[in-house]
Amino acid sequence: MGPLGYDTNDLPQVGRSASDDILPAAQASRASWIEALGVQATIYATPAVLQYAQMSEQVLRPGAPGRMASFAHERIPAGPEFQAFRAPNVDTLYSNAWVRLGEEPAELRLPDFGGRYFTVQVVDAYSNSINISARTFGSAAARYWLVPPGWSQEAPDDVAVVRVATTIIWLLLRIQVLDGDLDVVHELQDQVGLTGGEPGDDLGVVVGADEVEEDWRAFFRAFDAVLRLNSFPYDEWVHVRQFRGLELLGPRPWDPDVLDPATAGALERSFATAQSLLRSSRPQLGVATGTGWTRVLDKGAHGHNFLARAVMNHVGLGANVAEENTSFNTHVDSTGQLLAGRNGPYSLEFAERPPQTAFWSVTLYHAETGRLHANSAHRHALGSAALGDEGSARLVISHTDPGTANWLPCPEGEFYLILRIYSPGQEVVAGSWLPAPVRRGAGASDRL
Repeated sequence: MGPLGYDTNDLPQVGRSASDDILPAAQASRASWIEALGVQATIYATPAVLQYAQMSEQVLRPGAPGRMASFAHERIPAGPEFQAFRAPNVDTLYSNAWVRLGEEPAELRLPDFGGRYFTVQVVDAYSNSINISARTFGSAAARYWLVPPGWSQEAPDDVAVVRVATTIIWLLLRIQVLDGDLDVVHELQDQVGLTGGEPGDDLGVVVGADEVEEDWRAFFRAFDAVLRLNSFPYDEWVHVRQFRGLELLGPRPWDPDVLDPATAGALERSFATAQSLLRSSRPQLGVATGTGWTRVLDKGAHGHNFLARAVMNHVGLGANVAEENTSFNTHVDSTGQLLAGRNGPYSLEFAERPPQTAFWSVTLYHAETGRLHANSAHRHALGSAALGDEGSARLVISHTDPGTANWLPCPEGEFYLILRIYSPGQEVVAGSWLPAPVRRGAGASDRL
């Protein structure tokens, strides 16, 4: 026994109940209990439901542009109109594929990327991530088998086996754009192959991305579908089993029409409470660095930190593990005031460039929506591609054009910044390198 608890596997007096937990009989007490469970369920399920909704829109709904087990390639960098998920980067081209694993592996084939940065992020149904990249497997042409839970066969010698945790997985490919060489990136995208996996015609529940953030009924329908398709980690059984009190994972798919009015009202209130909680918790995401920035140490690998996991995915889906892409977020300036164009201009100084072996960038997003800011310069980020990798650098962040090449346009209202460092140096991963605070004024003279 210790501070982390004890193992119950060999303890006969500690076991699983054969029945669901009880629910209070009194209507008011029952509604209070359901409301408490509903908040927990919404927080737990948010990453899975948001991903499921994205899959629905991309490959399941009637007229969807894609299909299961097939890559859909973005041919231009993300812009303000990008809707697939919040807070996209603008340094790479994205490619998406959704795979429903059966009893056999799915095969992924990648070309030789040479020295160009790439990563295939393999994301399970609950947003846990691993990567196929130069860091993990090298950049030469290769074949990979994505194998389902319980698979125990032998793979050919020339195939790398990648084990995944859930039946439904999301493959998110990023390929770096160098000096606008989109044609080269398109050729690499077209050489990516994917075979195997099961069709998605019988998945049944189809929901929209906006719908699951606005309608509690759509949210819980999707959560029930996720649980039925993927189950859940064994060590989260005691947490998830509570949600049977919400009629999830019952003998039939979840149906809000069979709920009594008190239960339905409690779930509706719990969903609204959880959404408000997620929005208000965004600035707390990550560990404070003391410079106004926060650093998410466990993105893509949150473990049992369900609130942090939910907030991370509420900010933007598909967050990479820190070893692949360390990111820093800030909503505030050096005085702790929220960033807003009406209070600018601002400057961000780099006495030395972020240590990395690939590249880095600072990207700006609307605080409320997580979307890129439309502006006359068509510029959404600045980093090593524009500023180089050596010496100092200064970014000027303002709503109006200061007439300098290092201008990062912002809206008049509130915004936030993400500093992404791809293939980060060890000092970044370890936390000994930190970005400077965002300061009011345009630089040393505080004048434009």
